[in-house]
Amino acid sequence: MRKIFLIIFAVVIAGCVHNIEITHFQTGQVLQGEYNEINRMVTVVMPDGEILKGKYSAVSSASFMFDTATSYSGVATATGFGYGISSGGQGKAYALLKSETSSLMMEMIVTYSDWTGHGFGEARTNDGRTYKVQF
Repeated sequence: MRKIFLIIFAVVIAGCVHNIEITHFQTGQVLQGEYNEINRMVTVVMPDGEILKGKYSAVSSASFMFDTATSYSGVATATGFGYGISSGGQGKAYALLKSETSSLMMEMIVTYSDWTGHGFGEARTNDGRTYKVQF
């Protein structure tokens, strides 16, 4: 039983890490990265092997509604309750990644789908490199 629990736990945790493709806009060179939904960390490996890490913040357009309706007719009363969750909109996320070995930093700004989690955006480093981001 314990083995089954550990396998399920590992699958759930692994499902929370997603790949990011970061393409240098002038040269076409592709960097690999990933983001983790649980700890909200983004990691990018630069061409020279330098690792940039940082937390991201996200704002979603999803909403939740709750409402009631009551109708009176003589001595009878009817009440209805309803709720709704809006999804399928878009969200925005921002990350500031830093190197532990140099002063290199990367700013990443993306737009993503609340429904699928996929998105795109731009990134730039503090030394002037610009990238397109897809995930």
